[in-house]
Amino acid sequence: MRRKKMLFIGGAVLLAAVCAVLGGIKLYRVAEANRCGICLSFDDYNAENWEDYFPLFEKYGVKVTFFVTASEPTDFCYHAIEAGHDIGFHTVDHVDMSKLDEDEVYQQAIAPIETFREKGIELTSFAYPYGAYSEELNQRLLSYYKVVRGARQYQTVGKAQMRHGFVESYPLHSINHPSDEEFRESIDAILDELSRNKGAIANIYSHAIAGGDWNVTEERLEYILKRATEMGFKFYTYRELQEN
Repeated sequence: MRRKKMLFIGGAVLLAAVCAVLGGIKLYRVAEANRCGICLSFDDYNAENWEDYFPLFEKYGVKVTFFVTASEPTDFCYHAIEAGHDIGFHTVDHVDMSKLDEDEVYQQAIAPIETFREKGIELTSFAYPYGAYSEELNQRLLSYYKVVRGARQYQTVGKAQMRHGFVESYPLHSINHPSDEEFRESIDAILDELSRNKGAIANIYSHAIAGGDWNVTEERLEYILKRATEMGFKFYTYRELQEN
C-alpha cells in the first residue's frame, strides 16, 4: 500500500513537472510571437567594412543579413554565418532587374542559387538593387526565394509575411537624413510605431558603415542598436523569421 502511494505521489509530481514545462514552452511561444523586431540588412559587397563591425553587433546581441553581390560564396560569407549572421543575395553584377529580359533575370538572380548551395550556403532571401522591381519579378523570384525585399520606404509587416512574400525596407543612408537630429527623430518615430504593433517587424538597411551619401555612419547605427535593444526589440535575420 505504501509503495502504491509513493508511486502515485511520484507520478503526480512528474505530471506536474511536465505540465509546468509545457506551460512554460507555450508562454515562451506566445511571448515570442508578440515580440516586435527589426531586420537590419546591408547591401552590395563591403566585406572588410562589414566585418570590422562584427564586434559592435556582438556588443548589442544583434544579428544582421548581408545581401551580397557576388557570383559565388566568398570568405566573408562563411565568416558572417559563423558569427550568427545571414547571407542573402543581391544579383551577380548589381543590375537593375526591372530592365532585364527573362534570361538575364535567371542568370543574375536565379542561377547563382545552385552555385551557393553547392558550396554550402542556401540562399533564401533576395534584395533588389536600386529597389527596382515589378509584380511580375516578385512572382517569379518568390518561386525560388522565400522573401524578396525592396529598398525605398518604411513599413511594418507581420511575421507571417516575413516567412514568404515581398517586403519593403527603410533606407538609413545619410542622403535621406541630412542631420543627426532628423535621423534620430525618424528612428524614434519608427521604433515608437513598432512598439504599438504586437509581433510587427521593421526592415531597415544601408550599404557600408561609413560616411558618404549612401551609407550609415557608425554613430547613427549605434543609436539604432542601443535604442532598439533598450526598448526590448529583437534583431532578427531574414532566415530566422522564415524558420520560425
